[in-house]
Amino acid sequence: MRLKIFIPLLLSLYIVNCTLYIHAQPDTTKPQTNYRRTDPNNPPPTTSYTQLLKEQVFPLGYGTNHLGKVNSGTGTWTELNPKVPRVTYIGLDFINPDTGWTCGGSGAIIKTTNGGDDWTISETPVTNLLLKIHSYNGQVVICTGYDGLILRSSDGGETFEQIVSGVGSGTDLWGVQMVNDTLGWVCRLNQTLLKTTDAGISWQMVTTGLNQNYWSLNFLNEQYGMIACGGGIILKTTDGGNGWAITQSGDERALYTIDIIDALHIAAAGFDGKNVYSDDGGTTWVQNTDVPAFSAINWIDFINTDTGYCVRDVYDIAKTTNRGQNWFNPNTEVVSEWHIQLLDDGTGYSCGEEVGGSYALNFFKRTNGLENWSNIFLNDNFSDVFFINEQKGFAISSSGLSAPSGLYKTTDGGNNWERVAGAPDGVDLLFLDSLTGFVGASNAIYKTTDGGDSWYATQGTTGAGKIFFIKETKGWAIHSGTIYITTDTGENWTVQHTLPADSYTGIFFIDSLNGWATSRYIWQTTDGGVNWVERTDIPAVFSKDIYFTNIDIGFIIEFLNLYKTTNSGNSWNVQLSSPYIIRSFGWLDSQRGFIIGDGVYETNDSGETWNEIISLRNIGLRNFHSPKNYIGYSTGYQGLIYKYFDSSYVPVELVFFKGELISDEIILTWITASELNNYGFEVQKSFDKETWEKIGFVIGKGTSTEISYYSFTHSILKSGKSYYRLKQVDYDGTYKYSEVIEVEASTPKEFSLKQNFPNPFNPSTTINFTIPEKSFVTLKIYDMLGREVAELVNEELETGSFEKTFEASSFSSGVYIYRITTMKDGKILFNESKQMLMIK
Repeated sequence: MRLKIFIPLLLSLYIVNCTLYIHAQPDTTKPQTNYRRTDPNNPPPTTSYTQLLKEQVFPLGYGTNHLGKVNSGTGTWTELNPKVPRVTYIGLDFINPDTGWTCGGSGAIIKTTNGGDDWTISETPVTNLLLKIHSYNGQVVICTGYDGLILRSSDGGETFEQIVSGVGSGTDLWGVQMVNDTLGWVCRLNQTLLKTTDAGISWQMVTTGLNQNYWSLNFLNEQYGMIACGGGIILKTTDGGNGWAITQSGDERALYTIDIIDALHIAAAGFDGKNVYSDDGGTTWVQNTDVPAFSAINWIDFINTDTGYCVRDVYDIAKTTNRGQNWFNPNTEVVSEWHIQLLDDGTGYSCGEEVGGSYALNFFKRTNGLENWSNIFLNDNFSDVFFINEQKGFAISSSGLSAPSGLYKTTDGGNNWERVAGAPDGVDLLFLDSLTGFVGASNAIYKTTDGGDSWYATQGTTGAGKIFFIKETKGWAIHSGTIYITTDTGENWTVQHTLPADSYTGIFFIDSLNGWATSRYIWQTTDGGVNWVERTDIPAVFSKDIYFTNIDIGFIIEFLNLYKTTNSGNSWNVQLSSPYIIRSFGWLDSQRGFIIGDGVYETNDSGETWNEIISLRNIGLRNFHSPKNYIGYSTGYQGLIYKYFDSSYVPVELVFFKGELISDEIILTWITASELNNYGFEVQKSFDKETWEKIGFVIGKGTSTEISYYSFTHSILKSGKSYYRLKQVDYDGTYKYSEVIEVEASTPKEFSLKQNFPNPFNPSTTINFTIPEKSFVTLKIYDMLGREVAELVNEELETGSFEKTFEASSFSSGVYIYRITTMKDGKILFNESKQMLMIK
C-alpha cells in the first residue's frame, strides 16, 4: 500500500522540507538580491524583490478602510504589528530628526513625523519596486523606482501621483535630489539624467557626454553637483548642469554612491567595497583599501571631513574616522544594506535588505550620537504565540528563523511588546497558568514559574518542537524522533518513545490515555504513551498538526489537506483540500476554530464546514492562540501579530484599565478597542474587594470599531489600599465587570482646602480637603455678611483626604465663603477660607 504513494510522497517530502519553518536556517552568506538591473533583458526574478499584491504585504484591510481590520463571520481581525507594509525598504530621506519617508517593494511609501515611533502609509498608484525618495522642503516629495518610475507628492508625502518621466520602461531610476523648492535631479542607468525646474511636475533630459550608468547623485547647491557612475567615473558640474567634467576615480569598478561633504571633500563608494576620497573638490582621488562587502557598498554618508558611515551587502554598518582609510563595525547587530542618513543632531537612520531570504523590515535608528542602532520595527519571524489572558501574552522566534530572535511580552493586549531579557528563543510556547510556562527550544525545554520574567532549563531533553500537558503535572513533548513525558510539572523529562528514521511534528492527548502524534505517518497510543502504534491505514503523510474537539471528532493537517474523523480516529477522510499551505489549528471553543497557514479557514460548527478568509490569504500567519472564547492572537513571519475579536460574545473589548495616584486624586483610565451597544461604565470602588459602591458613571460610545479613551477622577477619602472596577452596561441592561485594579493612596503630607467644584454651582457643590494628622476639624459656610449659614464638619478626623457636599437648594444666589479650621491640643494647626458662587 505504501508503494502507491512513493513518488508523491517524495515530492511532498521535498516541498514540506522547503516550507517547514521550524527547521529553516537563514544563509546570511549568500548573495543578496541584486536590485541593480544592469541588463534590462535579464532582470532579477520578481520573487527576489516581492512585487506582491498590496493586499498581501500591506496592513490588513489596506485599500478598503485603512483601519487595519477585516471581518470574518461574527469576528474582526486586526493587525497589531508591524502596521506597515512588509517589504524591503531601499531608500529613505529625513528632513529633520522626526520627519521622514522610506520606500521599497510593492509601491510602498511610509511616513513618520515622530522619529519612527509611528508611521502612516502613503497612497501610491503602483506596485513597482521604489528605490529612492527625497524632499527639500517637506512638502514636495519625489520618489523614483523601477521601469523609469517617478512619483510626486505635493502634500508632504501623504499621497503620490505618477509623473511622466519620458524614459520608458526597462531601466531604473536610482538617484533623486530636490536641491531647492523647484530644482531637482534624477539619474538612472544608460547615461540618463533628468532635471526639473517646476518642483517635479515635468522633467527634461540632460546630456553629459558620458556613456555610463548613472547610479547616484549629490548636489551641494544649485550649481555644484556630482554623479557616481559606472566604470569608476565621477561626473562634476559647477554651473548647474550646463557643463560636466569627467574624472576617473581609482580603478574601473562602478561607483554606486557619492557624498559631497563640503566644496573640497567628497567620498564615494561602490562595487565590491571600493571606496575613494577627494580633498580638492574632486580633481584627484585617493582609492582606499576596500571595505569588506559581499558585492557592494550601497550608500555612504559623512558627518564631517573625517567621519563617515556606509551600508554594504550582507555585512553590518561600517564606520570610518580617517576619511575611509580604515573601516570598523560600530554595532554588530545591525544588518542594513541599502541606505543610511546621518543628521546634524546625531540621529541616524538606515534601511536594508532581507536576511537569509526573509523580508525582515530592517529599518534602524541611531540616537544621541551614540552607536546604539536599534531596529524601529519588531520584525522577528514568530514561531509561536501564547496569551495568558486578554492582556498578557508572549510571542517567540527562533535563532534558526530570523535575526534577531527571542521571547517578547505584552501586557496591553498586544499593542506594545518588549523583549524579555535573558529569556530563550524557541519554536513552541505553552503556559499552564499565569505563572508556570514552557518554551520548546532547539537545545532544551525551558520553564518559568514567575509569569515569564525568568527562565531555566529543565532536565532530560535535548529540545522540543511541541509541548502538550493533559493536566498540571503530566505532559509530553516531541523533539526530532523522540517523545518525552513528564510527571512533575515539567521539571524532569524522560524518553517514552523514539522514531530514529523520522521526526515528530505534532502531539495531542484527548485524555491521560488516548493520544496522537504526527510525523511522516500518524501514531496512536491508548495507554498514555507507553506504546505507540503506527496507523498505516491513515492516508495522511508528512502531517503538521492534530487536534480533537472531543473523544469522537478529530482533525489532521497534511500540508494542503485536512483530514477528519467522527469515530474516535477509527477512520479518516479528506474534508478540505486547500490550494494554499495550511499549518496549524487554533480553536476558540469546541465549535469555533481556525486553520492557520498561507490559507486561513474558519468553522463555526465543530468542523463540519470550513470557509476560507480570503483577506488573510498568503500574508504569512503561522499559529493562533485563544485565551478566551471571544478573542485570539495569531503570529507569523516578518513580525506579524494579529488579533481576532468576536463581538457576538462580549459587547466591549476593554484592552487597558489602570489607576494612578496623582497628588491627592486617583486617576482611572481605560481604553476600548471596539464597542457594541455600550451604554457606559459604572465606576465602582471597594476597600476589601467584597463590598462595592458606585462612585460615578461614564457614558460609552455605543457601537464603535475605533479605539476609545476614557478617564475618571476620584478624590482620596483615606490613605491605604483601595480597589476599583468597571461595570460595563449595555443598552439592554446586561453588564460585565472588568478586572479589579488596586491603587494605594499615601498619607497626605500637608493641610489643604481645595476650590469647590463645580463653581459656580446650582444647587450643590463638592468641597475637598486633606488632613495630614489627626485633629479636630470644622468646615463652615458663611454669607457675605459673615453669618454662618451651614456647618459641614464639626468633629475629630483621622489622617486622610475628605470630600463634603454643600446642598444649597434653599439658599439664594450669591457669593458664599467656606472656611476650614483644624485644631489639636487647643492650638490652631490650619485655617483657610475660599469663595464660591451660587447661581440659580
